[in-house]
Amino acid sequence: MEIFTPPEVKPKRPPGRRSKHSVEYQLMVARKCQDEGMTYREAARTFGLSHGSVYAILKKYRKDGLKARRKETTTKYAKEVENYRHQNQLRELKHEIAELYLENLMLKKALSHSLRTKKERSSVITSESLERSSEDVK
Repeated sequence: MEIFTPPEVKPKRPPGRRSKHSVEYQLMVARKCQDEGMTYREAARTFGLSHGSVYAILKKYRKDGLKARRKETTTKYAKEVENYRHQNQLRELKHEIAELYLENLMLKKALSHSLRTKKERSSVITSESLERSSEDVK
């Protein structure tokens, strides 16, 4: 049985550039603006970002939360990998069943053949074996 290792499945990158700042940093900026009432420009000046970046961070935060979105992509990736592993395991089990089925048929044929030859070459002299032996001698 061959050993099959599935290729490593890499998650797809989201479209656009990656953020220079971590999710925790973006979450902190979003909370400051939303909870404490900072304006975009104040937050941009305080954290060294552009006001457009602050707006984009707040937009993501309001939409579904930064952490929830990140967790969703990792669970989706985990599900894909798990599905891939299950498919491979199912395929391997089907191959093993097929091999065992063929081996079983081969063993049954070998058993029937050995029983048949044993019966034909039995040492007990019967009328049939006597006739066969006389034919073999001629």
